[in-house]
Amino acid sequence: MTRLHYILFLVTLLFVGCDYDRFDPIEPTDVQWIPNAELSDVRHSFAVATTIREDMIITGRVTSSDEGGNFYRTLTIEDATGALELMVGMDYLYRTYPVGSQLAVRLQGLAIDEYNGVLRVGLQPEKWDYRTTSYMSHPAVADRYIYRTSSSLVAPTPERLAVGELTRRLCGRLVTIEGVHADDEATMWAEGSAPCFRKFRDAKGDSIYVQTSPYARFAEKELPAGEVKITGVLYYGAAEGSRKAFIIKINDEKSVAR
Repeated sequence: MTRLHYILFLVTLLFVGCDYDRFDPIEPTDVQWIPNAELSDVRHSFAVATTIREDMIITGRVTSSDEGGNFYRTLTIEDATGALELMVGMDYLYRTYPVGSQLAVRLQGLAIDEYNGVLRVGLQPEKWDYRTTSYMSHPAVADRYIYRTSSSLVAPTPERLAVGELTRRLCGRLVTIEGVHADDEATMWAEGSAPCFRKFRDAKGDSIYVQTSPYARFAEKELPAGEVKITGVLYYGAAEGSRKAFIIKINDEKSVAR
């Protein structure tokens, strides 16, 4: 093969290989990100597993962080009326969307579904995909739908509750569960290769599960002894087989305090 033919061959491979990373044109940078709805409107306006057609823009503050490795390629936001999980699909989200930052989200064209009681939005999945929402998976795509409205950070204020006060309407929100202690045979937060659920119980006997990824930085640390309070995002789903219960997902071990 001559040098010229070899160069042409490499160029051909380059174009073919890059085809998977092709995206639709990005909206102009002068697009106005003016909110016209609240997060509760998303819950009330759309059935799950559908595509949002309305030109709806909502805002919310980030409450989750993937820095500790327990959240993976998603982030949660909330306002005074509700919460939403964004299927951003990228690593190191805490650098671009840190906890406390305010985001505007343009929902038009996104797919919506519900997972463990929490509304999620993401791209429309391919026909062969079993999921009802798909990850954005590229900054150029995420920037079409998500915009950080300010450089200032305002720490979110979790609602402080006992286990017995939890309701399904709180799913997706940042909460602090007070007065619980570990009631689990395991000694570490997680092990193996699948998400682990550790039971915590309060003095009344009400229980809640903490979900931890085995890839979280604190996975191999010991469960706390004694009474603690746990701050994290609330879910409702299967924790032990088919049994459903309230589940809390924490950012890191600092989310558990005495």
